[in-house]
Amino acid sequence: MELTEGVLKRRSIRRYTDQKITDEDLHTILRAGMSGPTCANTRDWSFLVVRDKAVLNQMADANGNPAWPLRGCDVGILILGDLERAFPHAKDYWVIDGAIAGQNMILAAEGLGIGSVWLGTWPQMDRVERQRQLFSLPETVTPHSIIAFGYPAEEKAGEHPDYEESQVHFEKW
Repeated sequence: MELTEGVLKRRSIRRYTDQKITDEDLHTILRAGMSGPTCANTRDWSFLVVRDKAVLNQMADANGNPAWPLRGCDVGILILGDLERAFPHAKDYWVIDGAIAGQNMILAAEGLGIGSVWLGTWPQMDRVERQRQLFSLPETVTPHSIIAFGYPAEEKAGEHPDYEESQVHFEKW
């Protein structure tokens, strides 16, 4: 699939079939996440990959009702920010770096025919702490978001909203 077509076609998929994601495709998705730019090339993220259904259910419980797609997905990936690796002069760039990694993984999955949905964790600190406790994460490692992946059991029709000219400003506001 051509890249722009994939970006424009991508939809959040919340229901999945029982088909398993191959290790090769999972590696491709993770590699795409690691290929995004990070502040000063710090690569201040880590990824916690979960296939165990019981643990996926615990992740869903820890993240609240909007995380229900974890209960039916094949793989959940918790994106983590590693503050020990973050840019020392502006550590909060880890948040942007994690978002870029997540978007790259979502787009790679789309190209492979795998559905996904982004599930917010940070900055809702109750979710952050519950994920941290679930996985016994060190204090310097902060949960960013979770992405549920699986082969789509639903089809999203229609186009994304049209290009909004009113939201684009050239040279001045």
